[in-house]
Amino acid sequence: MGQIAIIAEFTTHPEHFADFLERMQAHATASRKEAGCLRFDIVIPRKGEHRLMLYEVYAGQDALDAHAGTDRIKAHREATAHMVTERKLHICDMRDSG
Repeated sequence: MGQIAIIAEFTTHPEHFADFLERMQAHATASRKEAGCLRFDIVIPRKGEHRLMLYEVYAGQDALDAHAGTDRIKAHREATAHMVTERKLHICDMRDSG
């Protein structure tokens, strides 16, 4: 199987957005160091307050599984759960990244 892209969208409580963004930036920096992580971007929509999106690309399913199974991911989710009002996750197969 080929590369896998993750598109995640988060909406936060207004009072937690800055803290959530800071934590997500630290998470992105750590994730980029993983062997199978090819890309990890944080995107903030121009419209829609208190939202951010992630665009992640992994070398394959094994890389995604390794990322998802880290203790760091579990700790991050626990630490930020109270900040998030909505989370949408799309797992996509890459077709043409030319």
